[in-house]
Amino acid sequence: MRKYVGERIQKLREAQGLSQQEVCKLAGLELSRLQAYEEGTAVPSVGVVIKLSRILGSRFEGLMHGGGTVSDALTICRAGTSFAGQQGNTEQGYAYGTLTRPGTVGHVMEPFMLTFDPRVPRGEPISHDGQEFVYVVEGAIELLYDGRTYRLEQGDSVYLDASRSHRFHGLGESPARMLAVVSS
Repeated sequence: MRKYVGERIQKLREAQGLSQQEVCKLAGLELSRLQAYEEGTAVPSVGVVIKLSRILGSRFEGLMHGGGTVSDALTICRAGTSFAGQQGNTEQGYAYGTLTRPGTVGHVMEPFMLTFDPRVPRGEPISHDGQEFVYVVEGAIELLYDGRTYRLEQGDSVYLDASRSHRFHGLGESPARMLAVVSS
């Protein structure tokens, strides 16, 4: 899936007649990061995908999953088949998998399962359009939100305005898992 997101980023950028430098300036990205996304050697975080989708004139789910082919009225994803591919570690310090079927049009929310390795260095805070609901499934997670730090434990949940600066990071000795539902 990593390669396909990068290919869609590149195709949309080229279709808009934008250079990599122009997109980087608009998104606040380093050129080397955008190049790595397009080449499939790095994974953009959910927030970066949201920013790029706005800049490139696409909906978030279009950039993540490609063109829509599934009804938006009801989508059932059975256990073991619901992930549309696991994304490797992002610059925000987590790996993620989508919890909905690729190609579903009309979704306002996108659910993800994020896994945080506490040994990975903390990423830079990010902000993007939309809102997020998160639920800590396993372990402990640090939330830096709008300059304040919060410790989240298993069973804790947070609803936040994603346009404010935020970052999540795993705590402890073993990976932490968090359900995140993002509107864009």
